Amino acid sequence: MGMSRISIATLTVLVAASSIANAQQAVTTPINNWSYQRHASTATEGFLRGHAAVVQAAGQARYLNSVAAVNYQEAARRRIENSNLYVKTYFENKEINRQYREKYAPVPPTKEQWARITAAALPDRLTAEQFDPTTGALIWPHILRTDEYKAFRTRIDELVSNRTPENSGDGSPSQRELAELIDGMKLLLKSNVGTVSTSQYGAAKWFLMSLDYEAQLPMNGIPVAANAAAGTDNSAN
Repeated sequence: MGMSRISIATLTVLVAASSIANAQQAVTTPINNWSYQRHASTATEGFLRGHAAVVQAAGQARYLNSVAAVNYQEAARRRIENSNLYVKTYFENKEINRQYREKYAPVPPTKEQWARITAAALPDRLTAEQFDPTTGALIWPHILRTDEYKAFRTRIDELVSNRTPENSGDGSPSQRELAELIDGMKLLLKSNVGTVSTSQYGAAKWFLMSLDYEAQLPMNGIPVAANAAAGTDNSAN
């Protein structure tokens, strides 16, 4: 009996001690994810923690503002660089284009070359087989000797044989009338193109072009008719 009582008493003490230990452990162990380490234990600690949080937030705001300012300045710098690069590239391309055009531009002809080009573009003057400057007689192509050209031909022969140094050359009365008559013959010849061969049409047209060019040149010396009369007198003597 005595032994049982001791054992029961001892067991009671051990259970009590274990309960106390468990109770102490329950105080220091977080319950439902709550920890006393994240909460102020006193009002003073809570005030200090809140003040520190405000200071930290202000510092964080100033830091973020400084980062934003740096980013803005960097963006502005790059915008200026891009603008300068655009302007530089524009003028460089313009200069390259100018150099290219100067390098490959056709070289303008010299004064002598222009003279040769102009001379080559002009119609040929009437040959000795087409025009006798001594008598002023025109030797017409056979195509232009037909009756349908007679009215033009008669007046042109008259004007050519009676030209004078004062009434000859480009812009003179005789040249202007000759130009109108020659244009009329060209139109009549063109209307008859189906009745002549290609070579006949080409020869007649070229004769009229040469005659028109000859009428634009001034006469040097005495009138053709007077020259012809002088030649007749000399032959009589």
